[in-house]
Formats: sequence, C-alpha cells, structure tokens
Amino acid sequence: MIEITFLGSGGGRFITITQFRSTGGFHIRASRNLYVDPGPGALIRSWRYKLDPRKLDAIFVSHRHVDHCNDLEVMIEAMTGGALKKRGMLIASRSVVHGDESHTPAVSGYYLDVLESVHIPEPGSRIKLGEEEMVITPSRHSDPTTIGFRMKTRYGDVSYIPDTAYFDELLKWHEGSRVLIAAVTRPRDMGIPYHLSTDDAVVMLRKMTRRPEVLVINHIGMKMHFANPYKEALYIKNLTGVKTYVAKEGFRVMMGKDGISVRTLRPARFV
Repeated sequence: MIEITFLGSGGGRFITITQFRSTGGFHIRASRNLYVDPGPGALIRSWRYKLDPRKLDAIFVSHRHVDHCNDLEVMIEAMTGGALKKRGMLIASRSVVHGDESHTPAVSGYYLDVLESVHIPEPGSRIKLGEEEMVITPSRHSDPTTIGFRMKTRYGDVSYIPDTAYFDELLKWHEGSRVLIAAVTRPRDMGIPYHLSTDDAVVMLRKMTRRPEVLVINHIGMKMHFANPYKEALYIKNLTGVKTYVAKEGFRVMMGKDGISVRTLRPARFV
C-alpha cells in the first residue's frame, strides 16, 4: 500500500501569508518515508497527523520558493535526530542547494553535512529510494531549475507536477501514472505565466492516451480558493472522465493492488 498524506494544499504568496489553506506539502509512505515540498507548517502539521518526521528517509524539494522549502532545515533536523545522526537523503533543485541570483540557498552547509546523501538531479535522472525509483521530470517555472518526479512503485506510478507552465512534454513524462498530483494554481479563464490553470489540466488530460485513475489538484492559489476549487475539480472530471480531488490538510490517498481509495484524517489532539 502506498499512502500519500497532504499536510497542506495552498500555494502562492497570498495563500502563504494568510494561511487560508495550509502550505505544508505532502508525505508519501511507501517502502521508505518521503516528504515533498516542506513549505510553512510542514513540521507542525506532520505531528498533527501522526507522521513522525524523525522517521523520514528522504525529502524532495522542487524549487527555492518559500511556499515549497520554508521548513526544509527543521525537517532535516528532525530526520537526523536533532542533527546528531548522519542519515537521510535530500533530493532538490539546484536553486535549493546553491541558491540563484535572487535567492540564497534554502539549506545551510551545517544541515547538508548531516545528510547521508544530497542529490541535485536533472530531468531524466533516476534515484532509488528503497523499493521505489524516482524519475526526475522537468518543469517550466520562473525558477528554471524546478523539478518534479514520477515515482515507480509495485502498485503503479505516482507523479508530481509542481509549479509549471503547461507544455506538451509533460505528457511524455507523466501519462500512465495511476495517481497524478498537480499544482493547479488558477481557475479556468484566469491563467498566469509559469503556473497551471484548470484549463491547462483539462488540455493535458485530454491529450493523454493513458490517463491517471486519480488527479489531485494541489497548490491552490488565492483566486482558485475563492473560485471554489471543488467546482473546478468537478469541471475537470466532467470534461475528462478523470476522478479529480482537491487536496486539503489531512487528505490521504491510498493506492494498492485492489484500487485507490481516499479518506480525510482527523488531527491528533495535543494535551
């Protein structure tokens, strides 16, 4: 069984600073534990949904923008037992590790030194993570080093499309995955550069010869939030036939040999 648990569903500057939707990224439990894009709130919400960050094996960061990497260092701190154990893997874009002309690195040398391995892969790279294999995929974003992935598992593939403009090459990298998680930031007729809209998601799915069983739209921006993302998900489903869900805090997708199911977890109570 593969379990994907969303610790946030928001993205973009205005959702991030208001937290109308949380921005903690998501967790994948397979043969190893992987955290994806630990934005603001990742650590707190991991504990809220009983996903012990000390049990992480790897962290993936698609790019250097704060809504994707804000909690990276504290998640490394947890994964390495307070930075006292040399363990864990970081898979991240070049901008995250080295910075760029606009950003400092998102992770210091102190934390890089306590990791067992650091990967700065290019699209097409393959990285083993326990029984699974990650194939790194391209994006076209304002951070040109942005990367996504396709995770090959015994139960089928899970794809993650982070912030990107639509381009037809996405089909080559992601079609045929059973679960597709996509950063669909804007509602129909309100697209902006470097981000997917509902219209882009429809175009992409219609062009796929092997469509996913499930699409999860994530990285909800402010305009999508107020346009009602659930109506947008229904719009996608009606036009493509693909079962479409909106990520939210505590939303879990479970993929096994007998099918794909979903549920929403209740947060843990703290004394």
